[in-house]
Amino acid sequence: MTQLVWSDNTKGASKLARHVCGSTFPMNLILFDAPFEVTRLAADDPRAQHLFKVLRVRVGTKVFVGFAQGMRARAEVTLVESDGAVTLKVIGTELPPKPLPIRLLIGLPRPHTAKRILFEAASMGVQALHFFESERSEPSYARSSLWATDAWKDRLRLGTEQSFGTHIPEVAMHTDLQSAITYLRGSGTYVALDNYEAAGPLPQLLEAGAESAVIALGSERGWSPGERDIFRKNGWKLAHLGAPVMRLETACTAAVSATAACLEFYETQTSTEL
Repeated sequence: MTQLVWSDNTKGASKLARHVCGSTFPMNLILFDAPFEVTRLAADDPRAQHLFKVLRVRVGTKVFVGFAQGMRARAEVTLVESDGAVTLKVIGTELPPKPLPIRLLIGLPRPHTAKRILFEAASMGVQALHFFESERSEPSYARSSLWATDAWKDRLRLGTEQSFGTHIPEVAMHTDLQSAITYLRGSGTYVALDNYEAAGPLPQLLEAGAESAVIALGSERGWSPGERDIFRKNGWKLAHLGAPVMRLETACTAAVSATAACLEFYETQTSTEL
């Protein structure tokens, strides 16, 4: 297994934020890698540019910030310099939403599809994403610029900021399906989505009272007969999401939502005391 590690460094954060500020995605909070009490964002920092040019902050403006894998906070703008540099001071913190106890196991899809999945999974608060090169995946997918550079981190950061949380899902790569299944073995409910050989709909096959779940989804071309056999031999159930054939990213979103609702993982609505 190769675990893709989220590195905590400010330069990396600035680089990733550059993508945020150039996109149309809203930022429900601004994510920082490390906690601070007071910080000055230089004029060329994309986060300062977003605050200055998009949010048009002034002294006294309050914004939400978050610290990766840590607290959510409220920060006040204490200084806006003529060149666009911004100074922030934290005025309160609170616990962020808990991640959902759901891990996704996904046959490595096309990079464009993987980008969407990374964003949506992070925005929904999943615990982790595990990818593997399935029998119907293209080997070139793993060598794409998405995985060879920090582009995958961009998508996770965007999704986490969208979620109004601070949990950045763990991402790991496995060489094959059996290796991934062995790594993920433990307590909880284990279900692989399958359009054609499912034993029943997903809600009916989730183990009642399970405190965690691992949901597997094939690449765009689906599972091979051999992969179905591997799931069955390892005690996984095959389930479906109805008759329509969904895009992989849509199926991921639907599966997380259905699993979280059926197993009562949704504890509260969006709220803040800050």
